[in-house]
Amino acid sequence: MKENITQVDEIPQNVKFNDTLEISSNNINYFTHGFFKYPCKFIPHIPRWAILKYTCPEDLVLDPFAGSGTTLVEAVLQNRRALGIDFDKLSQLLCITKTTNLSHKQITYLCDIKEALISQDKIKKIAFKPDIHNLSHWFPKSTITDLLNLREKINKIYLKTKDKEIYNFLLVCFAATIRKCSYADAASPKPYVSKRFKKGPLLVKEVFSKLLDSYLKDIEDYKGRELGGVSIISEDARKIATHKYDGKVSLAITSPPYINAFDYVRSLRLENSWLGFYGDSNIIDIKKRQVGTEVISSEVYRKEINKTKFEKLNSILNMIYKKDKKRAFVVHNFFEDMEKNLIEVRRLLKDNSHYIIVVGDSKIRGIKVPTHEILVDFAKQNGFELVNLFSYIIKNRYLRIPRSGKGGLIKKDWVIDLVKKNG
Repeated sequence: MKENITQVDEIPQNVKFNDTLEISSNNINYFTHGFFKYPCKFIPHIPRWAILKYTCPEDLVLDPFAGSGTTLVEAVLQNRRALGIDFDKLSQLLCITKTTNLSHKQITYLCDIKEALISQDKIKKIAFKPDIHNLSHWFPKSTITDLLNLREKINKIYLKTKDKEIYNFLLVCFAATIRKCSYADAASPKPYVSKRFKKGPLLVKEVFSKLLDSYLKDIEDYKGRELGGVSIISEDARKIATHKYDGKVSLAITSPPYINAFDYVRSLRLENSWLGFYGDSNIIDIKKRQVGTEVISSEVYRKEINKTKFEKLNSILNMIYKKDKKRAFVVHNFFEDMEKNLIEVRRLLKDNSHYIIVVGDSKIRGIKVPTHEILVDFAKQNGFELVNLFSYIIKNRYLRIPRSGKGGLIKKDWVIDLVKKNG
């Protein structure tokens, strides 16, 4: 049966159940949305639609998998108060920086110090070294020196000004510079050095300068505009470590990780190492904190997999288990983690408030996993009702690369619209 596709510029306030949308508008990089090339960003149309449909100015909007801050940016632009959760320090930095509107004075200061930042003046003693074991594999020696100097100059500016907003802005520019100035392949989301297609690293001075100018230009039209406030309230979407907002959130909207499809920690390891957030020596411990982590010991996945409440999921897990025991546990853990998240988000939501979850279905070891259907089943068991369900076609294939052709290509995302039942 041929799928019925509705073409739209924006998501209509009332979408037909099970409709598939093709969003023609490509305006996705306004304000700070274009800051840093972050993995698996979802389009701002979805949070904008939900925020305008279900909230009022000053309401609290929560994203429990905040990532690069797409939901939070849309919330503050609509004068809502935004709450974010993410375990990754780079994500937290992006969320805070992208929702901060710099003043005319701060912008002028950044323009004034640019030449000093990119000058060839070298700082003699730098104690910091990025925790990357094979550093010369990723960067030329001259680039390492230039990055170390730039990072130190940014730190010195903060010591001088004590202005955290300027400091964060410069750190985001620095983070966005790193991959461009490495040997890492430019097209792949996962950092690797291609042997077939050698990439020449760009110059730190030129890249950083262009990014600084570009990011300042992006916020120019919003100068002086009042934005809603933002808070990072926890680092774990499965155990939200605060009761301050219980029953006070008007809307939650998020795009959780795809099952077995993308390793955020590995993808962002170069940037996090250069920022000093984590590195190769503790990357496994960081990976364990991801929802649906793939860091599972053989002692665990040699055992029989626990049954869930749903026969549909049990059947899928059994089929995957016969082909790949570890992958079966990855899938099981993902849904177990998402159930914990549903319970936690429900606690924070007001009665009759909505939780919008944007997910893509997966194919693991050739077996289809209808993620959206299974999440709806879990939601109904944990105090939610399904209000609407529709999908949209994914146009940007960047960062949805299958594992050696085995992972399946995610062609569309599903938008699950849930409402918290009273009581």
